[in-house]
Amino acid sequence: MTFSRNTSNVTSQAQKLLNTRQQRQRGHVLPRTPVIDLHSLGRLRSAHVLALCGFSHSTLYSRMKSGKFPYPDGNDGLNFWNTSTIKCYLETVINQGGA
Repeated sequence: MTFSRNTSNVTSQAQKLLNTRQQRQRGHVLPRTPVIDLHSLGRLRSAHVLALCGFSHSTLYSRMKSGKFPYPDGNDGLNFWNTSTIKCYLETVINQGGA
């Protein structure tokens, strides 16, 4: 009997931990290397932009809000930027000597 009680307690603790991790990750994307070249036409998702710029998810959206980063060019269910927009931003940052 003691064994089954401990097992259920461990199971409930594991479930609480899993729920906490899911709540922390909600709404954030992880950087992902784009498969498209910036010199060609295409769309970049948030994960691609994070990988190219080296920002965290929170930094990306705070810089958009403060006007230091361009807003997405569109939204088809998920935000996207045209490659030309990101290329222009990166060239500007390089010419200015930093972010």
